[in-house]
Amino acid sequence: METKSKKLKPIWIVTITIVSIALLMAFGALYFNYRKGKEKTYVDDPKAGDVYEMIDADGYYSTAKVLYVRNDSVFVTVNNMKTDQAKGISEIDIDRNYGILKDAYSKKKLESLFAQDSIFAINRD
Repeated sequence: METKSKKLKPIWIVTITIVSIALLMAFGALYFNYRKGKEKTYVDDPKAGDVYEMIDADGYYSTAKVLYVRNDSVFVTVNNMKTDQAKGISEIDIDRNYGILKDAYSKKKLESLFAQDSIFAINRD
């Protein structure tokens, strides 16, 4: 004869698994929102040394480093290297890959690029 406790074990295992997955998803969503909020403040108040992780129109990933900010303009140096995967950005984000090629963006343009996810991450030391 089966006891009542043997029947309940599978139910508890399933319940704990579902609750654990739900908690992990909730923490992941909270962290994502926290990071996006933090990066939004970086876009609103750019600083020299910020590194923008970007995707271009051709689907390649690269970075741009902020050199200085003057009034409404943000001056960056563009990474000479590109990668076809977002995970490869850390490998190309080294000082020797930034050349003399410079670009300037208005703060409004940066906000637009961030809203469109063309700038998908901002790193600040």
